[in-house]
Amino acid sequence: MLIKTKAITLKSTPFKDRSKILQVLTDDLGIVSIIVKSLSKKNLNMLSFCSPFTISEIILKKNRSDIYSLRDLSLVDANMHLRKNLKDLTAASFMIKAILDSHIYQKKDFNLFLLLKSYLKKISINPDAIHLSFLLKLLSNEGFLHLKTKCSNCEKDAISLLNGESLCFEHSNSYAIKFELEDFKKIFVLCFSKSFALLKDIEISKNLKEKVNALFQELI
Repeated sequence: MLIKTKAITLKSTPFKDRSKILQVLTDDLGIVSIIVKSLSKKNLNMLSFCSPFTISEIILKKNRSDIYSLRDLSLVDANMHLRKNLKDLTAASFMIKAILDSHIYQKKDFNLFLLLKSYLKKISINPDAIHLSFLLKLLSNEGFLHLKTKCSNCEKDAISLLNGESLCFEHSNSYAIKFELEDFKKIFVLCFSKSFALLKDIEISKNLKEKVNALFQELI
């Protein structure tokens, strides 16, 4: 059976002579593995497809194993702009790693496909903010993060996060990730913003970046 879908290449692993096994995020199959054979420098589209961040329309054949075979492809966007700036490339790489670390194989998630596609396109406006926003949206969409302005145990203002729950100072403990009030407000913008314009001018401190990354590692 042949399957037509759209895909964003996440990871490429060499396999035997002139072959690679790719992990791609599709718009209707989730993350799947594809074997690509007979790679040649003459086939630039195929080589681009094997590069992370590339968006393609592909036709797959389902094999007996969990690995699909590639039957045809049409390149949509190689996202070459990511390779022109180290900070953009680093942020994009962290976003892909986050998907691979947190998502179950072949779990269908059309919204994740659209989110990654749009965030890769807009990453240069503010790489750090785009990266952290992606992590927070991923946690929230998966139900790992329940971000609220008020404490989950009372009605006082929340300033920390523990096990994905928002807590005030009194209900926080030494295991909770505590934030400055201004940074806690920024987290809301990063997590719930539906406009890239709101992310453009957000200043991301080293401290905030470290805490959001720690939060992600804790919850996945």
